Parts: sequence; C-alpha cells; structure tokens
Amino acid sequence: MNQFFIGAGMFGGLLAVLSCGVPIAFALLFVALTSLFVTGGGWDALNLIASSYWGSVASFTLTSVPMFMFMGAIVSASGMGARLYGAMATILDGVPGGLAVATTLACGVMAAVSGSSVATAAAVGGFAVSEMRRHGVPEGQACGSVAAGGTLGILLPPSIPLIVYSVIAEQSIGKLFVATLVPGAIMAAAFGVFQIAMALRRGDRREPQRTRARASLKARIVALKDIGPFALLIAIILGSLYRGLATPQEAASLGIIASLILAGAVYRELTWQKFRKILVDAAQSSVMILAVISSAIVFGYVMTTSEVAASLTHAVAGAHVEPWVLFVSINLLLIFLGCFMETIAIIVVTMPVLVPVVQAYHWNLIWFGVVVVINMEMALIHPPVGLNLFVVRSVAPDVPLRRIVLGTLPYVFIMAMVLALIGLFPGLTSLLTSAA
Repeated sequence: MNQFFIGAGMFGGLLAVLSCGVPIAFALLFVALTSLFVTGGGWDALNLIASSYWGSVASFTLTSVPMFMFMGAIVSASGMGARLYGAMATILDGVPGGLAVATTLACGVMAAVSGSSVATAAAVGGFAVSEMRRHGVPEGQACGSVAAGGTLGILLPPSIPLIVYSVIAEQSIGKLFVATLVPGAIMAAAFGVFQIAMALRRGDRREPQRTRARASLKARIVALKDIGPFALLIAIILGSLYRGLATPQEAASLGIIASLILAGAVYRELTWQKFRKILVDAAQSSVMILAVISSAIVFGYVMTTSEVAASLTHAVAGAHVEPWVLFVSINLLLIFLGCFMETIAIIVVTMPVLVPVVQAYHWNLIWFGVVVVINMEMALIHPPVGLNLFVVRSVAPDVPLRRIVLGTLPYVFIMAMVLALIGLFPGLTSLLTSAA
C-alpha cells in the first residue's frame, strides 16, 4: 500500500508540474529527484543520478535516433516531399477523393524514410492542405487527412518511438519494424477507404473545381520517377534490416548517404544554407528527444527502486484480472496520458511499469509494442496536446483549431478499430516474421 501512495504521488506530482507549463523533460527530472530525495534517504540517494542519466542515453541502440532524425530532416527540407505528393496526386487523378488518398500514401512513404510523425505532417502538409482546399475539399477534412496521415510516421519503420520502446522492453528493433508493416498497411488502407467514401458522399467522383484535363497515361508513368527515390530509400532501410544485412545504425547511415546524394546530386536542391538548417533542426530534435528519454528513465529508475513497478505487477497478477479487461485498461490509460504528455514521454514513463505486467500475462512484447504505438498515433491527433494538430495549424493558420480537431475525429475511430483488430488477431503482427 505504501508503494501505491508513492506511485500515485509521483504521477500526480508530474501532472501538477506539467499543468504549470514546465517542459516535459524538466518536469520528469524534478519529480524523480524529489521522489528519490524523499523516499531514498536524502542527499546520498541522489549520487546515482548522474550515472543513471548518462547511462540512459549512452546506449548504442539509441544512436539510431539522431541518425534517423538527420535523414528525416534531409528529406523534409530538400523538397522531396513536394515531389512525392505531386507524383501521388497525378497517379490518382480522377479517383474519388484522390488528393486525400494521395496525402495518405505520401505520408506513408514519407514515414518510411523519416521515422517522425511531426516531420511527415510538416513535409506533406504545407502543400497538400492548400491543394485539397483549392479543389474544393472541405478544410476540416483536408487538415484531418494530413494530421492523420502524419501519424503513420511513428507506426511505420523507422519509428523513433519504436526504437525507444525496444530499448526499454529489450526487444529486437528489426523484429519490431517488421511487425508494424502489416498493421501499418491496414491503417493506411482504412484511411484511404474512408477518404474515398467521404468523396463519394460529397458527390465529387471527379475532384471539384478542376480546370485542367485529366492526367494522361504518359503523365502517370512519368510521375513514377519521383516515387523511385523513395522506393530506393525504403529498400535500403527496410530491406537491409529485414534480410539481416545491417543493424538499425548501419541502415540509418546508408539512408543518410542515399538521401544526401538524392537531395544534393540528383535533385540539386541541397544548398549549404539548407544543409546548415538541416543540421540544426536534426540536432535540436535529437537533443529534445534524448533529454526526455534521460529524464523519463530516471523517473522509471525511481519507480523501480521504490518497488512501485514490482508491487503493481504483483497486484495485477494476483488479482487474476481477465486479459481483455487488462488490455482495455492499458489502452484507456495510454489514451488518457496522451491528453497531457508527448508520445516519447508516455512510453518511457509507463513501459517500466507495464512491461512486467504484460510479461506476467505471457503476452508477446513485439505485439504489445505495436499496440503501444497505435495508441501513440491516437495521442498525436486528439487534444489538448496532439502535436500533429498544431503542425497542421501552422501550415493552415486560417483554419480554426476546432475544425481541424473535428476533421481528425473519424481517424481516431479508425485507429481504434485497427487497434481492436490487432487485439483480436495478434498474429497480424507476426505474419511477415513467420514468412521470413
């Protein structure tokens, strides 16, 4: 019971500090240090913090995080995203809701080379929203498709949250990446079906207000050349990982080299000024993520040393809770935390507690990682924190936030349906692994 009050006090204190506007990394570290000081025996207990803080980011596995961030920054800043969206829109010209479907597909492909939902939404959203609105797609639906499509960035590999989860849960990054491919394809297909259905409901079998002729077969074939570079990058990253030819760090290195060649030598859109900005953006994003990870791991360390995690695991295992009740409860907890916290922070705070519980129920931790990331997708597009909502607002500042939120709500329900499907048929996450 004492551990229960310690855990409740830590989470309550964290929410209180966050409500004061303190950045998540500092809030986690402050609550962890305060709790350790109170429960661990005063100043002497703080001597281990420095080594814990450094050790949390000195992991070799986490070196892939800044590398994938760097590659994503290159792709986002070089104009490759605009070419990709233009190619998708041309190929799907004449399909009901073709521009929205093109947005989803472009986001899916961008996600497979950036690993970041925010980068994906920003890279595609700047021109996708304006293009859809220009052709008569309601602004809420246009913004919603970009915000939701951007969430594929953390489901499809190379997903930064999945890398963080793999470190905490001690699971193979390669297996986690492969496990997300089928759920990711199902998610993207569900988005596309919904977008086509909405277009047919509006009656725009052809995109409204279109003044130019339908794209010819030759134009569609030519458009494929702008998809080719992304196919090459995906083949390099996922192919090398799937075949066991490279580690995630080596795959990220190859991806960086390939993206630099494409952006600089092939498209000639990489100037020194842009390259400097790419380095700064990648460094800032990496430092932010690693700071959150470090603070949250210290937070988890305190929960472990105070036996909060162990007590909760024993309590749940001893209560003989039905598996489906536990599954629903965990999902509700993650969705609730998504209202207040950033996705990386949620993973590093909750996984030290939830992973032992999941292991006690003999659930597959690879499957559970996919479940966690789908919940994080939902967190990205529901208020009040939903980062993708604010990314889309930044590229469409004249659209009220309320309309953006309403435009994303159907996608939240779609994600919940896919989550239920993965819960009912966990084998979907191991289809490709079993076939290998």
